[in-house]
Amino acid sequence: MFLSKNTYVQSLFWLLLSILASCLNDLVTKLLITELSSCQVCFFRFILGSLFLVPIMHHRGKSTFKTQRLSLHIFRGLFLSIGMGLYAYSLTKMTISSATVIGFTNPIFVLILARIFLKEVVAWPIWMATLCTCLGMALILRPTTYNSAALSCILATIVFASLDVINKKYVAYEPILSMLFFSNLVAACCMLPVACYYWKVPTLLELFFLSILGIGSNLILYFLLKAFQQSKVASLAPMKYTEWVLSILLGYLFFQEWPTLSAFLGAAIIVSSTCFILYYQNR
Repeated sequence: MFLSKNTYVQSLFWLLLSILASCLNDLVTKLLITELSSCQVCFFRFILGSLFLVPIMHHRGKSTFKTQRLSLHIFRGLFLSIGMGLYAYSLTKMTISSATVIGFTNPIFVLILARIFLKEVVAWPIWMATLCTCLGMALILRPTTYNSAALSCILATIVFASLDVINKKYVAYEPILSMLFFSNLVAACCMLPVACYYWKVPTLLELFFLSILGIGSNLILYFLLKAFQQSKVASLAPMKYTEWVLSILLGYLFFQEWPTLSAFLGAAIIVSSTCFILYYQNR
């Protein structure tokens, strides 16, 4: 019993590191897009993320640079560039906490897309929880000042959910390092033409923060995989919502952002609905 508790504590530690890395990446992104375009920030995130993996992959052997599913990486890279571009744009006008809560609806869209593309059965209580989640999003996005930024955040969540469905189907066939490297590289190539159109030469300080963004994007997945190696996804899911608390604190400290009452209510509905779905799926 002691060993199982110790393992669970270790998995929580890795999960909290993943949450911290994710929130810091959002913070750095929001800071950078005040001076650079969102497309340029995403380009540097992808290209630096792939470059930082080269020494690790070289150490593992040249075989890690080979892939049997190049078309899969191209597809994932395209989706990744679209999703991150939309999410980075949404941060230009949305609070970090609101964008984070909208991201919590990812399991809802995964279920819907899995029903469409993987032919998985979705029970009626799940559909009811989905409707409640839509109500929660409506409460959060009620202020008219969000407009296109709010729509971008929702579309980004749908794109990321599509990536999760693709990963669910193909992740067993490709090494994680290979998927990270090639997807980042393809995403950087997709984002480069748009980034060039809005190009501005970054300062040394901005390059430093862009490097943190590139490293952080890889660490998020690495920490998450370490957590899931030691515990089931369902047992860790409730802790994922601590990310919203951290995003509120960072938003308040750096941008004087504070969620409205309707945002708190919407967040409560979304978190409750997704927790119910995770419980129902793993009961």
